[in-house]
Amino acid sequence: MIQQLGTDRVDRAAFFLVYPSRKETAEAIRRHLKEFGYTLAAIRDPQHILVKQSAAQITPEAAVFNAKGQLVYHGRIDNLFEDFGHTRKQATTHELADAVEAATAGKSLSASATPAVGCYISDLE
Repeated sequence: MIQQLGTDRVDRAAFFLVYPSRKETAEAIRRHLKEFGYTLAAIRDPQHILVKQSAAQITPEAAVFNAKGQLVYHGRIDNLFEDFGHTRKQATTHELADAVEAATAGKSLSASATPAVGCYISDLE
């Protein structure tokens, strides 16, 4: 999903995968990117600079900033994961795609945050 969003909107938005764990090594990140076929830029954020700017608390969680650098959305990518251990066959909502579309069109969003399902960022202060 993220890879496709980044590919489809390369001319209108920048996409980054952010790795917030202080324990995550550069080698582990490279393995993860390769394993999942990601070609998006990856950023290590062990000091949680981007984590704090994006208000992220859970992985995976997405954040969208507008052209002025203002956070306009943070939360789940879509509703594929209903809860821990409960996955839909297919997502029926696409909050991240909707947020990117609105931000690139200069429109405001109906919801600026949607709770994500995942693991808390363990060393978040």
